[in-house]
Amino acid sequence: MATSIASRTRLRRSSSSGARRVRLKRLGHGQINVWRGGSLWIGLAQSGTGVHAHHAIQLSIGLQSAVRFRSPAADRWTEYTAALVPPHVSHAFDGEGSVVANIFCEPESVTGRKLLERFGTREIAAVAQHEADVAAKRLRDHYAAGGPDEALNAAARGVLATIAMAAEAAPATDPRVLKAIAAIEQRLGRSMTLGEVAASVHLSPSRFRHLFVAETGVAFRAYVLWLRLQAALQHALAGESWTEAATHANFADSAHLTRTFKRMFGVVPAALDGMDAALGRASLGVVERAI
Repeated sequence: MATSIASRTRLRRSSSSGARRVRLKRLGHGQINVWRGGSLWIGLAQSGTGVHAHHAIQLSIGLQSAVRFRSPAADRWTEYTAALVPPHVSHAFDGEGSVVANIFCEPESVTGRKLLERFGTREIAAVAQHEADVAAKRLRDHYAAGGPDEALNAAARGVLATIAMAAEAAPATDPRVLKAIAAIEQRLGRSMTLGEVAASVHLSPSRFRHLFVAETGVAFRAYVLWLRLQAALQHALAGESWTEAATHANFADSAHLTRTFKRMFGVVPAALDGMDAALGRASLGVVERAI
């Protein structure tokens, strides 16, 4: 049975995922969910991008029809049901008029390394058709259901793990790492070092570094960076300026946040719109499409 997916805007803090739903100015309408080491951008694409590159691995999946990519040297666009873009590979993207999912993943995470081992680091790679179809259905069904952000995020992380042929990371359980995570979140508004956090849980820096990756799947420095990007989004979507959001998330200034955001995702924070904390869950009434 066909399911209707409407563009949605919702601004809500999730206790475990820190998800944010926003309206995408210029790019489309949908939502952005950010977690430690990754993010999901899902919704109706209304335009493509120019040639750009970013640090995060990008897994792009067409939920209705193919997505298109073009490298700077190519004269033509190439269509994919799903494609993986390695870090720092220049490309243009187009999914105009279709519901698409772009999942970004930290390259130095366990899942990120597995993805790059499988697909390589030099060029855009197609995901096998049967894997792409399964991934698209999983994300399409969760997005259309409109359930909790945690469920949609879990589906996105599961898609990454499946395509990486890696075990899906379990939540951290070691009490020392859980205490460290709490300390990181408390200190997010100021500078911190791995040594300081390691000392707070009575571990040597080398032992803490190894244990943190084993428990979270992400290196300490990358974990903190993703957490700061998440915090900056939270403050901006609550109505603060990007300058204020940058300060609260311990970026030097809004220009530092902009550079970091563009380096990670390939777009600037100002491309995000719809930052109205009073909206709640609502249809924007912009194009509904049956899938």
